[in-house]
Amino acid sequence: MPRITPHGLAITALGVLAVMASAGARAQLLVQGVEGELADNIRAHISLTEEACDAPRWRLVQRRKEVPQQAKVALNAYGYYQPALKASFTETDDCWQLLLDVTPGERVRLRNINVALADRPPALDGELAEMLDHPPLDAGDPLVHQDYDSYKTQLLETARAQGYWRAQFTEAELAIYPHEQAADVKLALVLGPRYYFGDYQFTDVGLTPEFLRRLAGNVQDEPYTSEAVQKIYSRLQGSDYFRRVLLNPHVNTQSDDVTVPVEVDLALQSQTSVSAGVGYSSDQGARVRADYRNRYANPKGHKWRVDGLYSRTFKELGFTYTIPRNDPAREWYEINAGVLSESTVSYDTEAQTTQVRAVEALPYDWVLSSAINLRNETYIIGSEPEETKLLVVPGVGFSWVDAPKDVRQLEGIRFEANLTGSSQYWLSDADFLQVRVKSKIILPFSTRLRLIARAEAATTLKDDITDLPPSVRFFTGGDNSVRGYQYNALGPKNDAGDVVGGSHLVVASAEFDYLFLPNWSVSVFADAGNAFDTVFELKRGVGVGVRWYSPVGPLRFDLARPLDPQDPDDKFRLHLSVGADL
Repeated sequence: MPRITPHGLAITALGVLAVMASAGARAQLLVQGVEGELADNIRAHISLTEEACDAPRWRLVQRRKEVPQQAKVALNAYGYYQPALKASFTETDDCWQLLLDVTPGERVRLRNINVALADRPPALDGELAEMLDHPPLDAGDPLVHQDYDSYKTQLLETARAQGYWRAQFTEAELAIYPHEQAADVKLALVLGPRYYFGDYQFTDVGLTPEFLRRLAGNVQDEPYTSEAVQKIYSRLQGSDYFRRVLLNPHVNTQSDDVTVPVEVDLALQSQTSVSAGVGYSSDQGARVRADYRNRYANPKGHKWRVDGLYSRTFKELGFTYTIPRNDPAREWYEINAGVLSESTVSYDTEAQTTQVRAVEALPYDWVLSSAINLRNETYIIGSEPEETKLLVVPGVGFSWVDAPKDVRQLEGIRFEANLTGSSQYWLSDADFLQVRVKSKIILPFSTRLRLIARAEAATTLKDDITDLPPSVRFFTGGDNSVRGYQYNALGPKNDAGDVVGGSHLVVASAEFDYLFLPNWSVSVFADAGNAFDTVFELKRGVGVGVRWYSPVGPLRFDLARPLDPQDPDDKFRLHLSVGADL
C-alpha cells in the first residue's frame, strides 16, 4: 500500500479546490444599450449564462445560437419588436464572456382597446364594472405583455369572485403590428348565469343549526361573492366559540343548478377557560386579576364569565351572562352583577351593582350600548359621615374605534359619549342627568414620531352634587388623567379642605412619542384639567416617559412634575401603567 505524505495531501486538496472553482464559475454576460428592467429581463432569458466555464464546447456553441432568439423574446415582452443585436463572444484561459450590444428600436404602443361584455346585467358590481369600463390599458401606453396578461386574468377572477363561475372569454386577442409600432387589444367576455348562496351545512358541534345560521349570517339566496365568504369566516372565527373554521362552498359549473351550498367544518374551543395575571399601576398598586369563562353554556350560544381583581386600593368581583340576539355577531344582551370597593385619597366606597345591557354594532364601526344599572353604594368622602345611596340609572352610550391592532399603534382614533340619569320617580335616592364625552387620537409625523392627544369633558345637571355618591361625581388626577398628581386627588374641596368631587370635568393631554429602538420609545407630555363646580382651577402636569412595547402590550414609565401642586413638597410623581394606546 503506497505511503501518503502530508505534502501529497496538500497537493491533492489544492487540485480538488481548483476543479471545484472551475466547475462553479459562470459565464459573464454584459448587456449594452439598455438598462433597468429591460436589461434584467434579457439576462433572465439567456440560458448561456447557466453554463460553467469548463462546459463542453459543443454545448456552448449550441447555447450561443439561441442567444438572438432569447434576447428578442425578452425585448418583445416590453414591446420592442424590431431590435438590432450584436453579440461578441470572447474566451480566455479561465472562462469566457458574452457582450451583447442591443439597439431596441421603436417601441410598440397600444392603439385600440376594445373590451366588451356581451351579457351585461342591468346592475353590475362596482369593481367588475370599473374594470370593464376603465381598463388599466390606455391608448398610447407602451406595450407590456405582462400588463395585458394580468388584466385579462384579473378580469376573469373578479367575475368569478362576484359569482359568475362560468365566465369566459369568447375572444381574447392582442394583435401586434411591428412596422406600425402599434398593438390592438380585443377582449369579449361572457359572464353566464350568476350563482347564489344556498343553505349552510354545519358539522354537529352541539350548538343549534338555527343559532349557527344566525351567527354566520343569513346569506341564502343572496348573490355569491368571495367577499361574502370572507365575511362569513370572520363572523365565525371572531365569535370565540371555535378553534377551527373551514368553509367549503360547493360550486358545480356542470349543472344547471346555480345555488352554492356552503359546507362549514367547525371545531369548538374548549368549553371553559381560566386565566390569571399580575400587574402594577401607580393608581392601584400591585394587583392580581383572574377570570373563569364558560364559552357555550347551552346549545343556543349563551355564555358566562366570572372576573375578579384585587389590589390594595381596589377590589372587584363580577359575574356576566351573555345572551346572543338576532344577529349574534353584532348584538347581544348582558346581565351583570358584582361587588366592588375602592379607597382613594379622596373617598372610600363599597357598592353592589346589577346591570342589564343591550349592545349593538352599528354601521361604520359604531357601537351602541343601552343599559339600566341598579347600584347600592355606601361611601365616605373626606371627613364627611358615611352615607348610602340606592340609584337606578338608565343610560345610553356610543363608541367608535378606528385603529390597527399593532402593539405600537402609529395612528388611530377613539371616541366615546355617554348619557346617564336617575330620578326619584323610579325609586332612586337622587335625581341627576349626566353627559360624558372623551376622545383620543394618534397622529403620525413619521414611522418613529407620533403625537398622542386626548380630551375629556363631562357635566352633571344637579342642584347639589353632595347628594351623589363618588361613582357619579367627577375627580381627576392619575395615570390616565392629569399626571403629576395622585389618582382622583383633584377636584372641588369642602370647607374642611377635603376633595369632594365636582359636577363638571375638563381634561386634555398632548404627548410626543419617539421610537429610538425597535421596542422602545421616549416621550414628553403635558396634561391639564380639573373637576369643578362653579370655579375652574386649572391643574397642570408635565413630564417625560419611556415605553416598552412588550409581548403583552405597552408598558409606560412616566416621571411627571405637577406645576400647580396642592402640597409644596410634591415635586415629582412616578406613573406606571399597562395597556394599548387606544
